[in-house]
Amino acid sequence: MAAKAEDKLVIMNEEELKRKQKEKLKKLQATGGNPRPARTLFLFNLKNPFRKACTSIVEWKTFEIIILLTIFTNCIALAVFLPMPEEDSNNTNINLESLEYIFLIIFTLECFLKIVAYGLVFHEGAYLRNCWNILDFVIVFMGLFTFALDTINKIAGVPLEKGGGFDMKALRAFRVLRPLRLVSGVPSLQVVMNSILKAMLPLLHIALLVFLLVTIYAIMGLELFKCKMHKTCYYTGTNLYSTAEGELPAPCAQAGNGRRCMNGSECRPGWEGPNNGITHFDNIGFAMLTVYQCITMEGWTKVLYWVNDGMGNEWPWVYFVPLILLGSFFVLNLVLGVLSGEFTKEREKARSRGEFQKLRECQQLDEDVHGYMEWITHAEVLDADREGKGLLPLTSDPDRDSLYDLEGKGQIVYYYRLARRWNRFFRMKCLLYVKTKRFYWLVMFLVFLNTLTIATEHHHQPDSLTSLQDVASRILLVLFIVEMFVKMYALGPRPYFMSLFNRFDFFVVLCGILEMIMFSVGAVAPLGFSVLRCIRLLRILKVTKYWTSLSNFVASLLNSVRSIACLLLLLFLFIVIFSLLGMQVFGGKFNFTDHRPRRSNFDNFPQALISVFQILTGEDWTTIMNNGIMAYGGPEFPGILVAIFFIILFVCGNYILLNVFLAIAVDNLAEAQSLTSAQKEKEEEKLRRKLLRSKMPEKTDEDRERIAKKLAEQRAKMEIMPTTAKLKIDEFESNVNEVKDPFPPDDFPGDDEEVEPEIPISPRPRPMADLQLKEEAVPLPEASSFFIFSPQNKFRKLCYKIINASSFTNLILLFILLSSISLAAEDPIDPKSYRNKILAYADIVFTTVFTIEIVLKMTVYGAFMHEGSFCRNSFNILDLIVVGVSLLSMGMESSAISVVKILRVLRVLRPLRAINRAKGLKHVVQCVFVAIKTIGNIVMVTMLLNFMFACIGVQLFKGKFYSCTDSSKMTGEECQGLFVKHVENSLQDTVLAQREWLNNDFNFDNVFSGMLALFTVSTFEGWPKLLYRAIDSDEEDMGPVFNNRVDVSIFFIVYIILIAFFMMNIFVGFVIVTFQEQGEQEYKDCELDKNQRQCVQYALKARPLRCYIPKNPNQYKVWYIVTSCYFEYLMFFLIMLNTLCLGMQHCNQSNHVTKLSDTLNVIFTVLFTLEMILKLMAFKARGYFGDPWNVFDFVIVIGSVVDVILSEVDSALAASGGLYCLHGCAETNPMQAIAASENASVSITFFRLFRVMRLVKLLNRSEGIRNLLWTFIKSFQALPHVALLIIMLFFIYAVIGMQIFGKVALVDGTQINRNNNFQTFPQAVLMLFRCATGEAWQEVMMASMYGKKCDPKSDFLPGEEFTCGSNFAVFYFLSFYCLCAFLILNLFVAVIMDNFDYLTRDWSLLGPHHLDEFKKIWAEYDPEATGRIKHLDVVTLLRSLQPPLGFGKFCPHRAACKRLIGMNMPLNSDGTVTFNATLFALVRTALKIKTEGNFEQANEELRAIIKSIWKRTSMKLLDQVIPPIGDDEVTVGKFYSTFLIQDHFRKFLKRQEEYYGYRPSKKSASGPEIQAGLRSIDDEVAPEMHRAISGDLQNEEEMDKAMEEAGEEGIYQRTHGLFGNRVDSFSSEPVNAESQQMTNQRPLKFSESQPESPPNSAALVPTTEFFPTAAPKSNTNNNAFAEYSFDREGSPEEFYNLSEDAEPGNLRSWNFTVRTDKTQFPYERNYGDSQSESSNTAADQLVQEALVKGGLASLAKDPGFVSATKEEMADAMHTTVDEMESVARGILSERTGSVASVKKRRLVPVPPPPAVAARVTGQPDPAARRKRRPIPLIPSVQEADSKV
Repeated sequence: MAAKAEDKLVIMNEEELKRKQKEKLKKLQATGGNPRPARTLFLFNLKNPFRKACTSIVEWKTFEIIILLTIFTNCIALAVFLPMPEEDSNNTNINLESLEYIFLIIFTLECFLKIVAYGLVFHEGAYLRNCWNILDFVIVFMGLFTFALDTINKIAGVPLEKGGGFDMKALRAFRVLRPLRLVSGVPSLQVVMNSILKAMLPLLHIALLVFLLVTIYAIMGLELFKCKMHKTCYYTGTNLYSTAEGELPAPCAQAGNGRRCMNGSECRPGWEGPNNGITHFDNIGFAMLTVYQCITMEGWTKVLYWVNDGMGNEWPWVYFVPLILLGSFFVLNLVLGVLSGEFTKEREKARSRGEFQKLRECQQLDEDVHGYMEWITHAEVLDADREGKGLLPLTSDPDRDSLYDLEGKGQIVYYYRLARRWNRFFRMKCLLYVKTKRFYWLVMFLVFLNTLTIATEHHHQPDSLTSLQDVASRILLVLFIVEMFVKMYALGPRPYFMSLFNRFDFFVVLCGILEMIMFSVGAVAPLGFSVLRCIRLLRILKVTKYWTSLSNFVASLLNSVRSIACLLLLLFLFIVIFSLLGMQVFGGKFNFTDHRPRRSNFDNFPQALISVFQILTGEDWTTIMNNGIMAYGGPEFPGILVAIFFIILFVCGNYILLNVFLAIAVDNLAEAQSLTSAQKEKEEEKLRRKLLRSKMPEKTDEDRERIAKKLAEQRAKMEIMPTTAKLKIDEFESNVNEVKDPFPPDDFPGDDEEVEPEIPISPRPRPMADLQLKEEAVPLPEASSFFIFSPQNKFRKLCYKIINASSFTNLILLFILLSSISLAAEDPIDPKSYRNKILAYADIVFTTVFTIEIVLKMTVYGAFMHEGSFCRNSFNILDLIVVGVSLLSMGMESSAISVVKILRVLRVLRPLRAINRAKGLKHVVQCVFVAIKTIGNIVMVTMLLNFMFACIGVQLFKGKFYSCTDSSKMTGEECQGLFVKHVENSLQDTVLAQREWLNNDFNFDNVFSGMLALFTVSTFEGWPKLLYRAIDSDEEDMGPVFNNRVDVSIFFIVYIILIAFFMMNIFVGFVIVTFQEQGEQEYKDCELDKNQRQCVQYALKARPLRCYIPKNPNQYKVWYIVTSCYFEYLMFFLIMLNTLCLGMQHCNQSNHVTKLSDTLNVIFTVLFTLEMILKLMAFKARGYFGDPWNVFDFVIVIGSVVDVILSEVDSALAASGGLYCLHGCAETNPMQAIAASENASVSITFFRLFRVMRLVKLLNRSEGIRNLLWTFIKSFQALPHVALLIIMLFFIYAVIGMQIFGKVALVDGTQINRNNNFQTFPQAVLMLFRCATGEAWQEVMMASMYGKKCDPKSDFLPGEEFTCGSNFAVFYFLSFYCLCAFLILNLFVAVIMDNFDYLTRDWSLLGPHHLDEFKKIWAEYDPEATGRIKHLDVVTLLRSLQPPLGFGKFCPHRAACKRLIGMNMPLNSDGTVTFNATLFALVRTALKIKTEGNFEQANEELRAIIKSIWKRTSMKLLDQVIPPIGDDEVTVGKFYSTFLIQDHFRKFLKRQEEYYGYRPSKKSASGPEIQAGLRSIDDEVAPEMHRAISGDLQNEEEMDKAMEEAGEEGIYQRTHGLFGNRVDSFSSEPVNAESQQMTNQRPLKFSESQPESPPNSAALVPTTEFFPTAAPKSNTNNNAFAEYSFDREGSPEEFYNLSEDAEPGNLRSWNFTVRTDKTQFPYERNYGDSQSESSNTAADQLVQEALVKGGLASLAKDPGFVSATKEEMADAMHTTVDEMESVARGILSERTGSVASVKKRRLVPVPPPPAVAARVTGQPDPAARRKRRPIPLIPSVQEADSKV
């Protein structure tokens, strides 16, 4: 009762409690969760009034707000500041400078108050212990410092520099960081920040990987391309660059394969290089910058083309393409994987706070309210009807009438009632009408018309159309107003505004009315007018209301708006900070000598914002960076540091923030899908219930009532049940459903197991192995084919055999491959070339073969008349079309006809025929289709938004993007005639040119061009150009005005954030989510989750590793050196040194440096060769080449040696003209020498790469990077079919491109040029690869449009010179970009994220990446890889593995035994356990796979699951891993459970003794007592025991039997294989040999104290190291326990102390003894004693006496048992062994009168035998011990041991 009363009290004060808690929290937060220090600044204690005042001010809420506001105003002041060139200034800036002092004072004050309140630095929670405060402090301090400096200068009279010198500048840059403090003020921002910060650790690994990648590639670039970029074409005799129009200067080659200089120009060295000498590979720094720039996929093609120009285009792509694949697609997607993982975790936390349930409940509530409103309106209808019936008597009631007449108001009341009645009637009618589908579709039709009127606007539209649009829009507006009022009238205002869509509608209509009024008054500019009009387009979104998956999608988007808003806020803060910083650093600096304005600059705040945003989107960020570098003096030392600013900005913004967008999107999608699936389940449930009801009408009413009652009760229970956060959604939903369903469905699981699904369709590329399912031959259809061949026809049967022969299929595949090759080999330019003629003949052959194949197939299956015929399969129809096209194009020879051209292009589809033949490919293609289906609704939403923005764009910009080539002319009329044009880099400065009035390539003249332009913006390509064009736009048909309206940039930025950042990311997210879902789809009925499946698969497939340990002593020494950690460190150090030496090369280096680097290279090569030789000696060839890293080493060493030999030979022969002039070239042609140097004789350079490849070995060193690489390779295993699909896509598009755009002439200065064209197949593929990475693909598209110049070699007719290219380019490039960039690269991302979930997963869970460790450590016990080790070693093995895989070295022994009982591996006859069984048992117990319930049944279920998932698992392996039922063999579980039982039994006897004062003998021990003892066991280890022994432990006889069995198994028979072939060593020796054995061992203490034992018994436990941390030092032969005892810390004598007994009738005890000579902790106090004491101490004597009296004389003789008993007694009496010993001495001394006699009884310690000595002394030092490595003693010593 008291408790209840207390509860009530608490409940009463809940509000107060909450308030108090809040206050407490606030105080804690203020001090960072720490109590306030007693003194601050050594002066102010807690009672000090000044400090109290400070504290109260600092913790006053308004103070915080004031500070935030000050920061905010400070930001505004910084933004208003206008940086000017040459440190100029104006009044505003000077005023702002003085304002700065006020801010400084405020911040100094705040800083001072906080320091007084919290202390400076020495206490927990002091001011400087918080990062934000450090930031503040630094800013304030810098401010004060600068102020002081200025003042001192003023006093000293030093003339002030303009703008306050350098210090002011440094300070200004610092002030910019103040807005960061806003983050600490906004809690939801902190979640986003937290998830970003949490991801930092895995991101560091990735950063390291990227850094290594960049270094390796930079050094390779240095080797290959240094000094190659410094020649360019000059006009002969001048210093003017010779370039084509619109082209930048590019490198050239004087004599090599590179670009040659044409028309009057020559190739000369001495040019600084591309990008003013910023982009090149001349030294390691610039090379790294260039490589990084390529990884960001911005401008990588330019670098590639420059290298091509310098050295020829045969092989540089080999360097760049893998760089992009590895760097961009793979590593940068890792970032995404990590971030999305972290974000999901953060959100999981939020979800566990129940937010998702809130959303579900919200939806539920909406539905309920909806239902409620319906019900009310329904009631109103009924009510009205009833009132209708009741109105009649009103008129016929004379008394009442007369009364009303008397009043004179009767008439009014009557009419009022009548009106009310009609009103109700109309409302009901309206309501019923509004609810119909017809009304909905009518409204949709109006919306469609409205959209149409807006979409038909275009540039130069006729006036009639304009007036029509005006009229239509007014009529539609009126109709929408009517619709709104009808709805309002029908529903009533309040219910109307309850729906979100209605509110939205109201807003749109209101805007429309407003626009109408303003337009008619003429008060609004057309701009505002058009945007308002476009708001109506949002009505299109009403479609979503009736489309469940879409509306859920929208709902989850809205739900995520909060996290997105925070992200946008963070993004905005980030952009603001970097813009302000940019203004401080680069403001007014971008004015260069060429006087061209740089549009992306930092000269004022809005422009700086746009520039930073541009860098975030990654478009052309390198140009801004190059400008920044040039502004600070070019690529010299101080200027190049500027790059750091841009790289930091790019990394933080692009990778981290924008990927968080994606993470949020992926997350919401998963949520939306779970909502949809929850709803689907509900629907299905309803349907099922309906069906069941219709099936069982014969249920009586009583039954129904009963069921209803039950349901009600259950529902009540459900409502009481708190909504647990642990239930995942789908589980939550399905649980609810289960309860609601009164008639459970009667389909039992297991009915449909016989039917094996063929291949589930899913967009997950499966590993190859899972896909090679047998393809069944389709049987002959029954009907006759072609009406001639009956099913029994011999010819038809023969055809059937031919078709289904595998050799036939392979032959066809071969022909498909050959025909594809011939397509790629065609010459697109000249159709009449010799090559094409030959290929035409080949084509005839192919076509014939394919035709024959199709005829055969049709003969067998029939054409199309019946089921199963040839044309009923879509893939066959594809075949038919392809063959038909080939036949047609052969028939029509002349290639002039465009139809034939198209038909020829269609032959490209031939490779698609391979899809039908290759199973895996077919599968992937089907997946892609599945993905496209599911992505449908996102594409819809994106298209809608795109369309809306395009409409707005048309309103804003139609006809405004025109310009004249002469920029002084503003209209089309003026833009005629000739003008003088200034030409850069030309011999004449000016030329006369024709004025042209041109439109921009991408414009908004109508909705379609608008959508195209916006699509290019959403891919980020070329959007800054379009943006600046829009900013300059002025009036329709007028030229541009510089920076005319900067405000329109908002349009683009909103579009980019909404579409590019958000919708595109959702698109990617959808591919990923679909991919993962489909992958899980095939396992949806499987009881194992993904992680469990992966681990089980690993456990089944893994094989033990060989660990080679040599037997030859000399070889052993080498082996020992090679495998030691110091050797590893040495090699690591050498590789690092090697990297440095390679990195110190640079262009134009002096001969000294060259010589030095060559010498060093020779030295390193010698060292690495030495390493290789040593390893070969240590491991022998077989062991050495078993490790892939060693093979890699070997190849590199051989390559390096060849390299050294070549370079030595070369230098030796240098006198006679180098290596390639062995026969003495008399006179060398100077041009030849140049050519040789330029082509950089590939062979030598190739071998030089081997030097660089050594760096790859660094990747093997770091654990984190190894994990990354492991996953990388794993994800590649999943990619082959996706890769095949990508290759096919590229192939088809490349061939089409060659056929259609191959004739376009190569014109330098345009996008189709010498480096980028469709004229050969490899060029076309490279071009497509470029477009897939998004490098200016839209410009390539524009350059391929119709009307381009034709290649002079092609056969165009006279006058058709400008007819090449095709408008098909738009479709071609758009489709390619969508397919490639979105679908396929996203499959990359999806595969990576699929495999990388472990990076962010909870590390405490076991995952497949942990299991490699097991293999490594197993190899130390089983070096021969036999797959078996002694079961005793399993314990030590598992202890040397850290959790979650093993037990860890601190695992208490009893817990380890319990886990072993749970693992329960089968034991072989020789006492060994197998590798797979152990690993499988580990995985099974760690992940709790089928460990509950009946043990045999669980096993059978698990066997069934494994058989169903991994069909190829051999039965032998399965029996090994999970023994079948009835296999009554010994298992580890039984073994260890007997051990635990005995232990418990002893404890039980001891407790008996304490209780009764004596220990019952075997005869007197009664059943119930023993049962009681056993029950205590049962409580503690029950489940594991039950599982292991599968017997009833309550029964005494059973118990005895179990003991006996276990005894027979391994306790009595020591000679049995369990303990090795061990001689019975103790029986022949007297007992004191045993005691001498005890000198360095103490009996094992059991860790888990029983409930009865005192609490302090656990205190000593961790001090003993039960199983040593070091690995067992095993010899190659594990069974050699008997031969000799080598340095093996866990050897069996130490585990099992098998004592002898005289009386066989007694229970034998076997004690675990433990080594304590090397513990990791200071040992117990009696450590010194216990070393020398024998077992006969005073306490021992007393214990022995007690035992003898208790009838256990035999046990009394066992010193192990005695000491164990002694310790147990000490535990039970709450004393230590020492105290007990002293008491015992006291008792004995009382008996004998002297203590000395006790001492006399003590045995003199005998020196231990050599075996033990070896074990004691031969311990390696702890460092070596920690490094788990088998270090057996050298054999000779061991032999000596064994003789002893």
